[in-house]
Amino acid sequence: MGENLAIMRPMLVIGVGGAGSRIAGSACNEADSEFIVISNDINDKVERNGFILIDPKTWANPSSYKLRSYAQESSRKIRDALRGFDTLVMVANLAGRGGSAIAPVVSRLAHEEASKKTVVSIVIMPFRFEKDRVFQAAISLKRIRDSSDATIVLDNDAFIESDPAIQVDQCYKKTNKALIQTIGLVCRGDYKELGTSLLSSSDSNDGAEVATADSVAMMYHTGYPGSIKNTLLYVMGGKKVSVGLLNSIVNNLKEIFTDISTPGVSIVVTDGDKMNVSLLASVEKTTRFDDYDPIAQIIPQENTLDWDDLDSSPDIELTIPNIE
Repeated sequence: MGENLAIMRPMLVIGVGGAGSRIAGSACNEADSEFIVISNDINDKVERNGFILIDPKTWANPSSYKLRSYAQESSRKIRDALRGFDTLVMVANLAGRGGSAIAPVVSRLAHEEASKKTVVSIVIMPFRFEKDRVFQAAISLKRIRDSSDATIVLDNDAFIESDPAIQVDQCYKKTNKALIQTIGLVCRGDYKELGTSLLSSSDSNDGAEVATADSVAMMYHTGYPGSIKNTLLYVMGGKKVSVGLLNSIVNNLKEIFTDISTPGVSIVVTDGDKMNVSLLASVEKTTRFDDYDPIAQIIPQENTLDWDDLDSSPDIELTIPNIE
């Protein structure tokens, strides 16, 4: 096990973009925390919380780079909103243009403000068929990982692989529910491992064993078998499951993840009307998301040009003299 993740209060949940704002609004109750929304869409504003608008100005359809430049212009407002909190939890959908553009800026500012704070980033990756989004999502994820104490990644594509018949809106409901539960876990201190972690989730009418098996299958779709270090199994509705079955599930996980050793597998059991299982696994650096950026396969990350500067597209006005 690595160092424990220090969860301190007061705590702020930061929702970036549309999906981030909806998840943060529900998760703040689980986390018993305040929350703020940072978005380029005024419709994401919720009356009972703070809101920072990343104003796209006259742009009707700005690129990620353009939105990022406007987010950088709002750095002072964002910094002011983050002050006074000891734990910052950011949630964003990197499949969305606003999430992929703004989240790296927010995580960096949080990191710079957090010399004695903890920064946790929780992100959603796009479906693989969203070809126009996977590259930007991969680049944003790298930036976010560099500026976070812990990064939790949920892969939309893994849900499709596990259940090809699932509808897109059903997938979103499942991912949002899993993320809200996970934020509650993090904020209670049940999640302790630093670094990058993968999240998979399943609910099954066939019980905890089947739901766990589905979660493991999703995990292996997202990560590489040898990369998983430690796992946490969260079983909602698990208090209705026999102790013997829960013990058997944990032992099975230890056999599946043979590269880790006790106490590499742990379990959290809570009440619930419906059986739901979430599997959280800390991993080494290698995941499928590294393949989303083909340039990284040629130029190692540590040699990436201008890595210290976020890619953006600021407005530049040139004064061109009249020449007669």
